Amino acid sequence: MRGLVLAALCAALCAGPAYAAGGGGSAAPSSASQQQAPATRQERLTSAESYLPMPTFSAGVIQRNSTRGAIVLEMGLDVPGADLRRRAQLNAPRLRDALRTALATYCSTFYRDRTAPDPDELTRLLQQAVDRTLGAEGARVLLVNIIYQRRQG
Repeated sequence: MRGLVLAALCAALCAGPAYAAGGGGSAAPSSASQQQAPATRQERLTSAESYLPMPTFSAGVIQRNSTRGAIVLEMGLDVPGADLRRRAQLNAPRLRDALRTALATYCSTFYRDRTAPDPDELTRLLQQAVDRTLGAEGARVLLVNIIYQRRQG
């Protein structure tokens, strides 16, 4: 009797992983082959080849020698020209640095605490930084999100 219970227990333990992995013997194709890879950030926003997503940027809002909060920015670039898009891809680290600097400039110079961020002024500063870094016009700054996180206390 003890051997029969032990054999049944071993069979159940071996069948569990096989069933969970889709080896249950169904005629349908396995679910692993039907799953799609998760969409990249670019694919979630647009399928346009001219769109270059940028990482999320943030900069502290400092006024009167005190940190008041932070502005978090999500954005991308629309670069329709293939040559300029290639230049933007090759200069991605310089672009990110210029965009971070432009956001920090906005936060420390143009933004006033407890007001809504001005997307027009922010876009103007970011666009100037992109044009200066690439050495040519043609890439357009596209803002996705602007979030102001006020410091607690």
